[in-house]
Parts: sequence; structure tokens; C-alpha cells
Amino acid sequence: MFTLIIEDKNGALVGEYTFEDGEFIVGRSQQADIQLPADNVSRRHARIFTEEGRCYIQDLNAANGVWVNGRRIHASTELPRSAQVRIGDFFLHIEGAAFARPMTSPVYARLVPMPGSIGELTELTQSPVMVGRGKDCAVVLQDVSVSRIHAKLTQDDGGRVFVEDLRSSNGTYVNDRRIASQEMQHGDRIRFGTVAFSFQIEGMPDVDLSEAAPQPQRRTQASVQGAYAQRAHQAFAPMEHPPEQSYPVEQRTLLPQIAAIAVIVVAFVALVVLAGFAYDRFVAPKLDAKKPEVEGARGSRETKAHDDDDGKPAKKSRSTEAPEAPVPDPKAVQKVQFDELMVQGREQMAQKQWAAARGHFERAQRLDVLASEPQIALNKIALEEDAGGKVAEAFKAFERKDARGAVRLYKQVPASSVYGLDAQKQLQAIADLAEFDRQKSCHGRPRDLVKCLADCELVLSTGRAGAAAGDECQRFAQQSGQPDKGDKPSGGPKR
Repeated sequence: MFTLIIEDKNGALVGEYTFEDGEFIVGRSQQADIQLPADNVSRRHARIFTEEGRCYIQDLNAANGVWVNGRRIHASTELPRSAQVRIGDFFLHIEGAAFARPMTSPVYARLVPMPGSIGELTELTQSPVMVGRGKDCAVVLQDVSVSRIHAKLTQDDGGRVFVEDLRSSNGTYVNDRRIASQEMQHGDRIRFGTVAFSFQIEGMPDVDLSEAAPQPQRRTQASVQGAYAQRAHQAFAPMEHPPEQSYPVEQRTLLPQIAAIAVIVVAFVALVVLAGFAYDRFVAPKLDAKKPEVEGARGSRETKAHDDDDGKPAKKSRSTEAPEAPVPDPKAVQKVQFDELMVQGREQMAQKQWAAARGHFERAQRLDVLASEPQIALNKIALEEDAGGKVAEAFKAFERKDARGAVRLYKQVPASSVYGLDAQKQLQAIADLAEFDRQKSCHGRPRDLVKCLADCELVLSTGRAGAAAGDECQRFAQQSGQPDKGDKPSGGPKR
């Protein structure tokens, strides 16, 4: 037997429920089993259900999420003893005799802070684990060098742990080498910005952190100049992240160096201008005055060269004029421009920026009308835009409770599209919700046979109904005297 106690943000009792098994929808909708009237609660926010004597909770893609003991969940999660669940401004407490032991996940690795680092010892029990400065991260590092969402640690089915940098400002480093994604080994030194840890796998011998700490290196003049050059490059590089992320530390502390570089550049420009002025004012007039004398002497030497003893003309002197610059090949220039447009277009497609990508491919097509790659890419963009439009229309249809229209549109999205996976997930979600409604209408007391048949049609229209659901729907259709519509219904009721 489980007892659910609901309190508001002020601690006032809102409701109390007792149940033994089954499942319940929590949300602000009047059709929800447990109604929580608040703007930050979705219409269908979460699902609480029991299985084999244990209680679980599932986030139904709510905008503000479901939080269990201060951490946001992303999958069906078993509720431990005395668990505190936060949904919007409400707190849910679940107690029950079925909680015979504290529900804890096994520790598969630990992040041990390096000497001198601000980090704290963290045990990794879930996957994935988000690392960053944001409060919604599982590992929170309050340091200006750490981005709001900095990196992600993931354990695969084989027990291997991978770290992935999430385009952070100051990067993620493994053994002092910046990485994008890498498998972690026992004893590796991992650094998020300037916060360093020793990655240690549970069950392996502890690593001596005094030996793992890097030894100080002697800084030479060349290394100092290289560091200044690297910091100046980072200071003037374009910002790659949204404004809510922290600026790099180098941009906050390089003002004196930037000012010095600016002064040097201004002084160099002034020196070049002054040298040009002096040349035009003093040197050039003297060279122009000596030029006729030099040309006259050269002419006399050439005349003597022609008066050889044998009367033969002398050999011409080698020309001192500089060779002309080679004229660039127009076809080569056109090929370079074509390749650049194709690369830019593919990058825009990877970011789902279809309009910008189309512009690049159309310009590439004008450069080389015989190339087939731009037209292939344009056809792909047209298909992806059509698929994206169907996904957006399906979402709007579901929002206005037209579940059948949403199912029809989701089914039209090709599986090969970049939107195919999203469409399949949304189609599965609609099937789950329709199956939940069908269970209530077909097995409730009293049974609503009309709504049961309508829910059956919607479940079967998704193409994801199980064999048991199909048999039940066929039996209910025979009981009502209606013909069985099989696996091809005309559509379900508007939801």
C-alpha cells in the first residue's frame, strides 16, 4: 500500500491519496487523475505507476520537468523511500510498506578532485551525467571557466565510460589534451575549464594524486611569447556560444596585453607613414635628378658594344625587369569557389538551416551547371523542409486535440529524414497515451463502450498496438455489433 501526500510551495497540504497498484496521470488538465492547478504544470505532466510491488514515476515530456530528490529525471525512475518529487510548485511525498530497502544505483566511477582544485568528490551512479555551472546539471562546478552546460559523461551497455565536450567556452581536457569525445580510462586526468579531477573506476585501486599532479615547468621567453599570442588569438576570436554561457577567462584578464598590442600596431603604422613621407620628400627627388646621367652612360656603353672588331653586334644584356605576375586560371578560381559553397551548404544542412543551405547550393549550381551535387542537395533540402513542416503541423494538430490528424502527419515523415526519429518518438507517445485512455474506457466500471471503440481506433491507427490490444479491440467491436476495422482505421476521436 502506498500513500501519496501533496504539498504546495508554502508547505500547505493539497491532497492525500492511497493506492496499491495501477497508474495515474498527474497534470493540470481536468482529465488528469491527480490534478495540480498551476501554470508551471503541464496538462499531462507525469505518470505514476506500480510494477511488481514498486512505485515508479515517468516524465511525459513536461516543459518544466520532474525532479526527484533535487535531480531532474529523463526516464522512468523508481522512487526510493521517503522520496521528494517536485512538479512545478508542488511537492509530492510517497510512503509505502513496499519500500523494503533504500533504492540506490550502483557506483560505477568517481571524480576525485586534484590537489588545489575546487571540485568535490563525486560518485557517478546514473548515465548520462551532465557537468556544468547550471543548477540543472548533476555535477555542478561553480567556476567562471566552466560553461553552463559544459560536458557529458555516459556509460554504455558494455560498461565503458565516455566524456563528450558540449561546445564549452574553455574546453574539456583529458590528460592535458583538448578533446571533443573520448573513452575514459582508470586514472585519467580530466579537466573542465580549470577544474581538474582524477577519473577512477569503481573497484580499481586508488590513484596516487601526488604523482598524477603535473610538475611545474620552467617558462622560457619563447613560451611566454607563445602564450601571449594564443591569448590574443582567443581574445579576438568570434564568440561560438550563446550569451548565457560564461566568457572565457582570457577575455576578462587580457586588457593590458590588448592595449599594449594596439599601441604597438599604431606606432608601426605611424612609422611606415613617416618613412613613406620622408622617401617622397627627400630621396625620390635626388633619384630623379641622377636618372638622366645613368641613362646617358648606359647608352654610350651600348654604342661601344656594337663597334666590335669583327663588326658583329654585341650580345644583348640580360633584362633587369621583374617578370610579370602569373594570371590566375579562371577555371581554378571557379572550382575553389564551388568547393567552398558546397562545404558551407553542407554545414548549414547539418544545423538544419535549410534556407541558408539552399542559397549556397544555388550559387554553386550557377558556377557549375554540369555538376550534379548541388541539385542532389537541393532535392534533399526540399524533402527535409517538407518533413519538418509535417512534424510542425502534427505537433499543432495534437495541441488542438486532433490526435488522428497528428498520427496521419507523423506517418508521412520518411524514416530516412533527420526528423524521422522525432516523428517515431511522437507517434509512440500518442500510442502510449491512447492505450492508457483505452484501458480506462474499456476496463472501467461502468464501461464506456463508445469511447472504448474510439480509443481502439486511435491506438490501431498508430500501427504500434500490441497483439493483445488488437484482440481486445476486435472483441469489443463484435460485442457492440460494429464491423471490425482491423489495423487500418479511419482515425480516432479528437483529443
